[in-house]
Amino acid sequence: MNVEIINVGTELLLGEIVNTNATYLQKMCKELGFNVFFQTVVGDNSQRFLDCLEIAFNRGCDCVITTGGLGPTEDDLTKELSAKYLGLEMIFNEAEAKKVNDKCCFVSQLDQVTDNNFKQAYFPKDCYVLDNPIGTANGCVMSKDKKMIVNLPGPPKEMTYVVDHQLQPYLEKYRQAKIYTYDIVTQGVGESAAATLIDDIVQSQKDISIALYASEEYVRIRLGVKAKHQDEADVLVKETKELIEERLKDYLVENPNLFEEVMKKINGFTILNECDFSLSDYFINNGGPVFIHLTLKEHALGEIVHVLLKYKEKEISFDIPLLVKASLSLSKFESKLIYQIDQLIR
Repeated sequence: MNVEIINVGTELLLGEIVNTNATYLQKMCKELGFNVFFQTVVGDNSQRFLDCLEIAFNRGCDCVITTGGLGPTEDDLTKELSAKYLGLEMIFNEAEAKKVNDKCCFVSQLDQVTDNNFKQAYFPKDCYVLDNPIGTANGCVMSKDKKMIVNLPGPPKEMTYVVDHQLQPYLEKYRQAKIYTYDIVTQGVGESAAATLIDDIVQSQKDISIALYASEEYVRIRLGVKAKHQDEADVLVKETKELIEERLKDYLVENPNLFEEVMKKINGFTILNECDFSLSDYFINNGGPVFIHLTLKEHALGEIVHVLLKYKEKEISFDIPLLVKASLSLSKFESKLIYQIDQLIR
């Protein structure tokens, strides 16, 4: 099943809140084996929301999952617009109206609630209601002409509850092969260099997706494969994973926390730092067996830190160039430094 996620709310576009709903839904879709190729954020605007639905279904989407816009106010129109797009009639649901009334009276401690709250009791004809016991706005699943639209409440606490207790169990009947992922973590090689080393492997793949993700500390190679269970995925990915590991064997990191591994072998450092920045507290200057000498020189594009390392009878020196100022890329610098220390003490 191809799924698109549309998160509704002008507050999302203004950066007033973080869109955690999208991530949660993407993880659910991954668990169920659904494809998520697009995720959209749209403001509280009727025509733009309808346009988003049209675009999604025109590019092959089977199901659109929306969040937000199910409340009692005039700009909460997600459910009404979704029904309009599919050509479904909105019906007043007496049972749902009682739930709305009881909840609103309970949380407000009033005997009567305003009429606009009962807007939340209208649902598309023949839809499946997704009960939301921790909020007043229930979600729903509506379908017509092989198009499915799921409406979920916007508040993350409510949305996650409805997904876990209502939506995911409902969607289990559509479960497909799940995507299993495998990470290969490297250090001491850049993203572009790593990509070049494994380019032929990447280009030859049909059933396994391979993507590189760079951070200041590591380059992570992620393999993804669709399978019905873990054992099947392990078999499918085995040969490709071994090929990549062999190609990148000089840079593989078994434990992503390399500093932790280094500190198991030594108990500290002797540090002579002549730079205008301080190392993090991980680097304990306690007269330990690894000697670190840092000096700094200016460059038109930034700064170059010259590093001298000594351990027992071994010694290495190298430069680490950093854009603008070294202090702005401290985690990147320290990851390169600890990598070289690890190489030195082996």
